[in-house]
Amino acid sequence: MNRFMKCTLPAILLLGSPILLAEPAVRTAPKANPEGRVATKALGLREVLGAAATIDRLLEKDLARRGIKPLSIVPDDIFVRRSYLNIVGRIPTPQEAARFLDDTKPDKRTRLVEHLVSSPGYDSSIFNYFADLLRLQTGEEQYGLGWHVWLRKSLAADKPWNKIVHEMLSAEGHAAKNPAVGYYLRDRGMLLDNVSNTVQVFLGHQIGCAQCHDHPFDSWTQMEYYEMAAFSGGIAYRSDEARQLVGKVAEHTKKNHPGMNRAFKSKNKSTRAKAKGNLMRRITGEMRYLLRYFNRNEIVEAHGQDLKLPDDYQYEDGEPGAPVKPATLFGAQASDVNPEDRRKFFADWVTGEDNPYFAKVIANRLWRRTFGHGLVDPVDDWNDELKGSHPEVLSYIEKVMKGVGYRTRDFERILYHTRLFQRQVSPVEATPGTDYHFVGPQLRRMSAEELYDSFTVLSFGNTDDKINTGLEYKWKTYQSDVDALLNLSASKLIDSSREAKEMDDQRRDYQRQNREIQIAINKAKAAGNSREEQRLKRRQRQLREDGRKTQEGMVGMSAVINRSSRGSRAEINMRASEHPSPFRAGTMVRQFGGSDRNSPEAAHTDATIPQALTLLNGQVAASAENRRSKVFEALAEITNPEQRLEYLFLAFYSSRPSAAEKRELLPLAENREDIFTLARAMLTSKRYLFVQ
Repeated sequence: MNRFMKCTLPAILLLGSPILLAEPAVRTAPKANPEGRVATKALGLREVLGAAATIDRLLEKDLARRGIKPLSIVPDDIFVRRSYLNIVGRIPTPQEAARFLDDTKPDKRTRLVEHLVSSPGYDSSIFNYFADLLRLQTGEEQYGLGWHVWLRKSLAADKPWNKIVHEMLSAEGHAAKNPAVGYYLRDRGMLLDNVSNTVQVFLGHQIGCAQCHDHPFDSWTQMEYYEMAAFSGGIAYRSDEARQLVGKVAEHTKKNHPGMNRAFKSKNKSTRAKAKGNLMRRITGEMRYLLRYFNRNEIVEAHGQDLKLPDDYQYEDGEPGAPVKPATLFGAQASDVNPEDRRKFFADWVTGEDNPYFAKVIANRLWRRTFGHGLVDPVDDWNDELKGSHPEVLSYIEKVMKGVGYRTRDFERILYHTRLFQRQVSPVEATPGTDYHFVGPQLRRMSAEELYDSFTVLSFGNTDDKINTGLEYKWKTYQSDVDALLNLSASKLIDSSREAKEMDDQRRDYQRQNREIQIAINKAKAAGNSREEQRLKRRQRQLREDGRKTQEGMVGMSAVINRSSRGSRAEINMRASEHPSPFRAGTMVRQFGGSDRNSPEAAHTDATIPQALTLLNGQVAASAENRRSKVFEALAEITNPEQRLEYLFLAFYSSRPSAAEKRELLPLAENREDIFTLARAMLTSKRYLFVQ
């Protein structure tokens, strides 16, 4: 044990020089046509390998022109671990790693990539990426859950990116019928911020400064910003269907209360209008508890509504408070677009073939996701002068993105089949915002989700096929409940409205009691009365339990329509993508840089002291180290020290120990307690945490 404690374990475990393998099958594959339009449907392997070979040829030609040599091809153990982490977002199981390492066929790398990109693990990984990019929040009203389910299913079904974006940007109606409206409901009441995010995410331009004044560092003016925002200026956050339900109840009430008819039949137009207004206000008030959340999950296009310049507008090209006509920032111009067609025109323009940025922005984003740095960096601050580090490669992957019909799975397949993906990571870290010449991918630390999912592998093995069906079940239930609500009779709507008010009264009473108990707890704690504090906490727990049971026991339309939209919890053996998004603050995923979904691509991999403590003492890491986890169960069953050490290396590093590592570490494998100590050190080592 002393020998182990004295050694610097991360240095020992990083021993070994890369082995230069024979050139992979990618090199001799047929080339794609010069225009990059490799296919308009799902690609065959021949086409994929051809496009990958063209990327390598263009890249290596550019490097040679600059007098730069690409790095060597990595050995199998690094390749298999890199492939699993990049493509499916987790480390391989020991069995998966050994199976690849023992495969002697020359095309095994090609076959591995093909297997991974078509697996459920890829669906999980790509969902995490786009949920971060789009700032998806599952628990925001009912629409958040619907948007989550819709996006996950769209990506798993290989719906093209341009179609996904078009459906979101042109969406309207109720979320129960069109979950893509979640994109606008995500920023309800913050239209101008939504416009900034839209242009940044889909077109790679940061125009946010122009919201308040002409952009100080770019050509965008405040007028151009408002003209762009005017495409969405007709969005109204209300439900026409809810208004129809109110009208149905009002008509029923009028018919069943003959005394009202006198006012409605009055010859005085003003009297009739006043009577109608009074009735609608009364019914709206009575039904507000039933339709509160229903109203908040729909948008409509208000034809008479226009975006107006701010009251403090100071430039000569417009008057403060004046209506603004929609206009694009560049390319196709909008001339007298009908109000009902504004957002469809906008969606057509953003995703159109003639838009100079849409295809290359998403191609460059996915290039960075694969290789760690964009051909143009930052990926969301483009201008007409930018050429990128390798202009011919950038031009080609833009054509490839269009050629694959914007199917992101096929596009990434091509990147994963390149020789670049197989090269050693660069010894030089690329500076953010500068050009990087791609001699190899960038070294990076696992993302928070990758780290979480890799711990899941150590604890439970491959769980890629374990899907949180509770999310979709809850969403489908809500959809059917909304449909049922819309078809209720007027009398049933009245009954449900009364029930909804009773439920709201119960909720308010629960909140009042809980607040009073919490105040009493704080007083008892301040007075040092621990016995009273504990008694009050037990009472509070009982109150919460009673409240939970009451909510679960709710019946009737008001219960199902207004119940919390919080998504179903994922089981402990499920991957990060199966949890409602984002993870709560304080969880392991958030501690390791998981996004709060408040801004596009808010995730990070910056190291912190709490992260180190979490690795050593955190609950998730502890579950991976638990003697009942998959890895440690196997270690306990293996009696041969050399086999123990090999299994441990396969589990954590997807490799087998070198001769030097065996000499240094084999004595530890002879003692069953020492092997667990070694495992903990490997779990926190750089070799485990980084994607080489």
